[in-house]
Amino acid sequence: MWKKLFKNKTALIMLIIIFATTIVGIFAPLFASHDPYEIDVMNKFAVISLEYPLGTDNLGRCILSRMIYGIRPTLFLSLMTMIGTISIGMVMGLLAGYFRGVVDEIIMRIIDVMLSFPSQIMIFAIVALLGVDVRNVIIANVIIKWAWYARMVRTNVMKYRSKNFILFSRCIGNRESFILFRHLLPSISWEMAVLATLDIGWAILDISTFSFLGLGVQAPTPEWGAMLNEAKNVMTTNPVQMIAPGVAIVTCFVSILIS
Repeated sequence: MWKKLFKNKTALIMLIIIFATTIVGIFAPLFASHDPYEIDVMNKFAVISLEYPLGTDNLGRCILSRMIYGIRPTLFLSLMTMIGTISIGMVMGLLAGYFRGVVDEIIMRIIDVMLSFPSQIMIFAIVALLGVDVRNVIIANVIIKWAWYARMVRTNVMKYRSKNFILFSRCIGNRESFILFRHLLPSISWEMAVLATLDIGWAILDISTFSFLGLGVQAPTPEWGAMLNEAKNVMTTNPVQMIAPGVAIVTCFVSILIS
């Protein structure tokens, strides 16, 4: 696996970008030269310099420092969304694919109903119902998107449920829970890893989109989507304020998908 990784230079570069971004976000106080919340109106729209490598925004705050601190909510909230979505989807997919019959029919009909609605519109509807808050955005994403992953898991489980090692385990009297979590779950773990990776990328895009629309992370918390929302009114006078978080979102999203 490591040999294949080192041969694929593009994937290696993308992994380095993801790892470096995560480290910078975790240790943000060590890398940020200014307080991301410190307002200095007299110093607004400062040009790029050694003190302010990306300049300052419309309130005189260091854009680079806010970018660095913005890694935390963007990645952390995306990770929470991924864990919730994959967890529910995995449990439902395992139950439907292994037990079949009535259990499969009930779960699959629920999944069909969930997938029949446009996901983004449903997320907007749930957020409107629950209220404007980033936690509600995460809940809405989990409620709507678990069905897609459940269907993928079910397909993989059905592929393995008739294998000899599963049939043997059932013949010697192992419990269903043992077969599910000791045999089937490890067998589909690689597929789950791929799904989880893709989900983090799309979760980053979703969290940033809803923050940009004012439905997710609220100002003055530094978050890339929220920073885009703040920058849209000064896009012509101070383009760096919008370009920097925009490039960061695209770079992270592409890096995760390619890696």
